[in-house]
Amino acid sequence: MPPSGDGAAVAPGDATRRCWRVLVEGYRTFSTFGLPQEQRVARWEEHNASALIDLRARTLDGTALEGREVVLDLGGVHLADVAASAHVVERSAQQIASSGVDGVAFYFALRGESFFYHSGGVQLQRPGTLLVCDVSRPFMRGFAHGLEELVVRVSRATYEQVVGRPLPAEPLVLGFDDVPGSAHAAALARLVRTTLASPGPDERAAAQRQLGHLMHAVLHGSTTSDDHRRAALAHIDRHLCERDLSVGAVARAVGLSERQLTRVFSETGTGVARTVLDRRLELAHRLLSGPGRPVVSAVAERCGFVSASHFSRVFRERYGCSPAEVRVGS
Repeated sequence: MPPSGDGAAVAPGDATRRCWRVLVEGYRTFSTFGLPQEQRVARWEEHNASALIDLRARTLDGTALEGREVVLDLGGVHLADVAASAHVVERSAQQIASSGVDGVAFYFALRGESFFYHSGGVQLQRPGTLLVCDVSRPFMRGFAHGLEELVVRVSRATYEQVVGRPLPAEPLVLGFDDVPGSAHAAALARLVRTTLASPGPDERAAAQRQLGHLMHAVLHGSTTSDDHRRAALAHIDRHLCERDLSVGAVARAVGLSERQLTRVFSETGTGVARTVLDRRLELAHRLLSGPGRPVVSAVAERCGFVSASHFSRVFRERYGCSPAEVRVGS
């Protein structure tokens, strides 16, 4: 839940009112709400040190720190959704040496202006911008009116493997609104948000397939057709149950225009819409022939078909038999 306009975070529900807890593998939530005021900064630091990045925090006027954070560990990549009231954080050389955490952080500012102080100067960050920095170098960040942001923290090994270049010597700031030139960053921000909102095993696997492509595209400006197609297929597989899964939705998710995405898929001889249908049918066949054998109407809904009758018709066209026959014969 985002912070309120005056910089104080809005209290979450009772289920997330206390300390971080493990909901699914690698998924943590933390909130300072309900904690004694004098413990909040220390507990905020402890959580971040164990879940994301080791930082020292402080408020400037002695007010209680109000914050909440959701973190998902994907192994080599951490995703986070953070909201907090006004405060300052610092990552010192001593912390860097003792924490063992290095690599790169992608900070997507959703609300609140901030400063990023580093050895080379000061960067200002406004909502709608992405800041990419090396977390193995000292820095300080300040949020005079609080913040809401999405974060991707990537280990050095993963970053160099995916991006193919050394860690950035200077922080990089660019926009991530849906406009030409920043579509890849916008797609990466959407992927972080949707994965944190639904962090099941299938969603995590799909995110892992897309993250490398999008991080590479953000920093290089382009990727190959094969990279785009793999990212699009990962998004399609993740959203097969959505009846409104369209060419436009897939294109936005991978940072392309509809025309660009259509061209990418035309190289393989199968269009986007046909690919969506084929993968829905393949999933349906696996569900019908696998353990549990759900009823046909449930499979149709699970795979995103508008009706059971439409599903049965296209299934027969593809496999030469009805869904019910596959289910009974399994």
